[in-house]
Amino acid sequence: MRLSARKDQASSINTSGRAFTFEKRILRRKTLSRSKKQKIKTAVYNWQLWSEYDNMMITTPKVKLRVVLARKKNTRGDRMNKKGLVVISIAVVLLIGLLIFSMIMKSRGIPQNSEDTVGNTAGNLNNGGYFCETEDTIYFANPYDEGTLYSMKSDLTDIRKLNGAAVAFINCGGSYLYYYQKNSSAASSLGFVVHMSGLYRTDLKGEHALCLDKSDCEKVVLIGNRLFYTKAVDGNTSMCLHSISTNKQNEQKLTDYLLNPASVTNGVIYYNGTQYDHYLYAYDTNTDRSRLVAQYDMWFPVLQGSSVYFLDLSKDYSLCRLDLMDNNITVLSDERVDCFNVAGGYVYYQTVGDNPGLYKVGIDGTNNELMSAGIYKNISIAGGYVFYQDFQSDIPMFMAPLGSTNVTTFEDAKAATFRNMK
Repeated sequence: MRLSARKDQASSINTSGRAFTFEKRILRRKTLSRSKKQKIKTAVYNWQLWSEYDNMMITTPKVKLRVVLARKKNTRGDRMNKKGLVVISIAVVLLIGLLIFSMIMKSRGIPQNSEDTVGNTAGNLNNGGYFCETEDTIYFANPYDEGTLYSMKSDLTDIRKLNGAAVAFINCGGSYLYYYQKNSSAASSLGFVVHMSGLYRTDLKGEHALCLDKSDCEKVVLIGNRLFYTKAVDGNTSMCLHSISTNKQNEQKLTDYLLNPASVTNGVIYYNGTQYDHYLYAYDTNTDRSRLVAQYDMWFPVLQGSSVYFLDLSKDYSLCRLDLMDNNITVLSDERVDCFNVAGGYVYYQTVGDNPGLYKVGIDGTNNELMSAGIYKNISIAGGYVFYQDFQSDIPMFMAPLGSTNVTTFEDAKAATFRNMK
């Protein structure tokens, strides 16, 4: 068939503009340059175009051979491109799935604590929660290093810095730490420097920090798998009790009034009233209901066994102990008391007045002794020692073995700070 006849037949085929242009180029020249060959490869990209050429009568051997070779090579490349696209798509989907799974595991997939877990003692939490003791480890805010998070063994050795967060209300439960991070901290554990306050969870190494609540919080306590804390509301004009699960779920407001959750026994919070009176109440964390326990005006109640240690508001904040078995009250100190802590058969307390000082007294009211003259704060107990600080300065930190009046300063914490500066 003549070339002109082929042209007429090709032009009669209903093709797209792109196919028609390609057909004219093929039929116009028998010998193709390299650039023309590349254009052929580009043009024969889909099977519709090949179908159109199958319907054409291309009999010139050189042209037909070039087209066939281009078809085979382009088909192979097209298949490889499709396979590559599938592989890339699968990889992207897997990556996204892995990221989502990691986020879910970080926020939800944490081991459950036993229901009787309590993150810290009431005495420590009422004094800022700067020390928290587990079976073999003490976690504390090191005052020599701007109150950042440290750990040490129960014998006060192997002191290590965990992260750069300035912390308070430290709690420990299972494989995690919980604390309130102060505004002034630079929390390097988050992967970058931040200055954000809030309620945080980390592992026991102080790593993988997760913010549970960005609000201003106080008196944080871990009970089972929930954190109870007082939270500033209404533009920081009032404090109310809130709770959130350890996996950052079910955050809720529990009261419309201030309720100190520090003292916990068997899932029940013992607190003094703040609305109509200052009596002793019990808040059941399982039912979220309160009941009256004792009609005595008190502040900072600490329940140990069947005894409640408290400041008696009717007696100018004197230090007292109430026996819940017989309702008998023992006055431990008739001086005005600012803060106290209980451990090892002793109550450590700070008096205010003409001759202020930090004292210790037996839980039966005997052996009252002066520890340090002056005004002190943050009475913490851990590792068989009592720790406290001067009211006007965070350093030095003073310490003494429980039951002893041999007061020294916490030099090992100071030395650990200098080691971290090198």
